[in-house]
This record gives sequence, C-alpha cells and structure tokens, in this order.
Amino acid sequence: MPPITGYARELLDAAPDAMIVTDSHGAVVYANDQTDALFGYTRGELTGDPIEILLPERFRATHPAFRTGYAHSPRLRPMGENLSLYARHRDGSEFRVEISLSALQTDEGLFITSTIRDVTARSDLSRMTSLLSQTALPGPQHPNQEATATEAREHALGMLDSIGDAVISTDLAGNVSYLNSVAEKMTGWSLADATGTPVHEVLMIIDDRGQESRLTSMQTTTGERNLLGPLMDGILTRRDGTEFAVEHSRSPMQDNLGEIVGAVLVFRDVTLTRSITQKLADAAQHDPLTGLPNRILLESRLTEAIVTAARRHHVVALLFLDLDGFKSVNDTLGHLVGDRLLKSVAGLLQRCVRSADSVSRFGGDEFVILLAEIAHSTDAVIVAQKILDALVIPHIIDQHNVVASASIGISLYPDDFDDAQTALQHADHAMFRAKRQGGNTYRLCN
Repeated sequence: MPPITGYARELLDAAPDAMIVTDSHGAVVYANDQTDALFGYTRGELTGDPIEILLPERFRATHPAFRTGYAHSPRLRPMGENLSLYARHRDGSEFRVEISLSALQTDEGLFITSTIRDVTARSDLSRMTSLLSQTALPGPQHPNQEATATEAREHALGMLDSIGDAVISTDLAGNVSYLNSVAEKMTGWSLADATGTPVHEVLMIIDDRGQESRLTSMQTTTGERNLLGPLMDGILTRRDGTEFAVEHSRSPMQDNLGEIVGAVLVFRDVTLTRSITQKLADAAQHDPLTGLPNRILLESRLTEAIVTAARRHHVVALLFLDLDGFKSVNDTLGHLVGDRLLKSVAGLLQRCVRSADSVSRFGGDEFVILLAEIAHSTDAVIVAQKILDALVIPHIIDQHNVVASASIGISLYPDDFDDAQTALQHADHAMFRAKRQGGNTYRLCN
C-alpha cells in the first residue's frame, strides 16, 4: 500500500503550492498536480525517482536537503527549514525556487514534505521597484532617454502587478513609496493612502514570538547594504483588523548610480499552506478510524511523561489493552461492525480516564493508555478494573448487542522501565499473560 493515501493525499492535492513527499532516502513517494505542472511531468511520473533530478546537476552535491542524511538531521523541524535554490524543469530550463521542509512521520516511517514555489520573478524585484523612484542621470536628458525611462517604468509596473506575491517599496526614511495590487488587497491600503506612510503602519506584522517583525520596524539606512534576509513567518494584521499568516522578506533597493534608496518588502499569504502542513502533521499522529493518538504520538508523550516524572518524583503507568475475541466479531458480523466497535471502545476508554491521561490506538484491536501522573501504582490497577467493569455493558451496533472484554497489561515507572520502548514491551508481555489466563483481566509487569 502506498504510504500517502486517503486524507493525507487529499490535503496534498488541495495545496496551492507544489508539494512533494520523499522517503528517508530521498525517493519521491508522492507529488501533487501542482508539482507536475511546475516541473513539466505527468501525474505520478516522478514517483520512485530521486528528488535530486529536480535540481541542476551542478547543485546536487551542494544541497544536502535532498540527501539521505538530511532526513535524520536535528535541524529538520516542522514548519522549519527554508531553502532558496535553482530547480530544473523537465525540458532542462532552470528557475529559482523556495522550498520549505517539514517532517512527516507515519507508521511506515519518516518522510519529508517539500513545499515548493517558483520565485523567479522575485530576483528582479529590487531592479523593478528602483525604476519607479530612480533619479535622472546628471546633465541634460535626450528625449529618447526620457522615453526609454518612461517605458521602463511602465514595464516595471506591469511586472510588479503580475506576480503572485505582494510587494511594497520604501524610501530611506522607511516610508512607503509603492504597493502592487496584491499588496493593496492583503494590507487593505490603497497606493494613494499608503504613499508616504511609515511602512510599519501599512505592513503590521507580528512574528511568532509576539514581537513586531524586524522587517517592518527597522529603518533602511545608507549603511545597510546587506538587507536581504531569510524568509520569516508572521501574522499580518490587515487595515480592517483581519489577521492571517504570511511569509515575508526584504532586500535593498538601489538607484541607477548604485546608491541605496530604500528597501523592497515581499510577502505572501501562507494561511492555507500552513493549515495543510499542520493537518498533515496531525494526520500522521492520529488514528484515522478513532481519531485517537497513534503509536507515534503515544511514544512522544510517553517519553515526555518519563522525563517529567523523573523530575517531579511521581509514578507513570502504561496500560496495554487487547480486545478478547475481536476476530470473531469481524468474521461473524463484518468489518464495518468491527470498526464501529473499535470506535465505541475508544470512546469508552476516554470516559474511564482523566483528561490529563492519554488513550491511543496502537494498531488493530490494541489500545494503550498512558497515566502520566499518578500518586501510587494502585491507581493504575483501579483504572484497569474500571475499564473491565465498563466493558461488561454491551455495545449496541446495528441492532447487535456486542460484548467486548479485554486483556490488560500494566507496566510502571520507575519500577519497570525508564524509557518508552521498555515500557511498551513490558506492558505488552503482561497483557499476553492476562490473555493466556482467559482474558477479561489485568496483570502487572511484576
């Protein structure tokens, strides 16, 4: 079965940008239609190929983002690394792209999602915006020179309004000198209203730490010749108070004499892209049938609980639960009834524990319950018995009274384990002892 299916595939296909999913060896496992359109491939043609084929050969050895080792790099984090590089179209032509990388962990392993956008037009932004405010060359101007300058300005205006990103230029004092049509829509300011206004009033961006973005709060000075910085994330507040997520950057603007005359600010709405990336991360950590955390998220929470317990000196309990006779339910009543039984049991287990505890579906008819903070080991036994008592009540599914008992194994920190894998192994072994004794009971690890 392909590793990217169902809901995850729907999210990738709904993304406005090209999105490619690769395995830990850099092989493409899925690419959406936007990817095929951007690079000139037909649907599914990239699957199985190394992602390096999308780079010019001279860059393949210098960009470790597409190499095997990068998948295990501690620098890789969700919504993290942004890369700016050249990509290669199928026809051999090259164009500038920005790539955002995020980790996608599934039961099948670790994958990397690359969000790719063509930013070729951005490379000329500084030159195009400078044409709008250039000073005349010294000495008298020939009519042909004036006509050429006018034509260049009109061309620049057309180009700035045709690109998909919002663009604002400022003078040396940090006052707005130009907005393209996309910037007008995103900020709610017209060019007439914004011209001469301090840029931080027009482009109100708060970064992810709740601070005013450096992009809009720093004024441009003649001494700042290296203004080009990495893409930054933030929240833009529109003139009418509407807020949405943006990526933004800036670069210097020079006149025809090479002097810095201001800055160019580029930003784009990434609300949908961020939402899709976050939903992909959530989907990779939750069971699609029950909505419960899956084993990936469970192991993360268990590791965190162990660290906290060591610091606070309290007990952590892990309950490994396997339904008794679940196969016979599937065989006699069908898989649809079996699935509904699993969903019903999931709800029951959540009602049997505190909100601070975590119920996860480990796979098949197995569930794991994490009691992150309990005072005594006997508290885990009380919860296990509470679950067994609750399971006595039949589940009404399609007019069938389905009774589901369970075998439960319990392991405890610090007595039985000091890491997540050992906790699961010991609880699993205790569960099998309960199963061998006829089920519908619990057993402690020791």
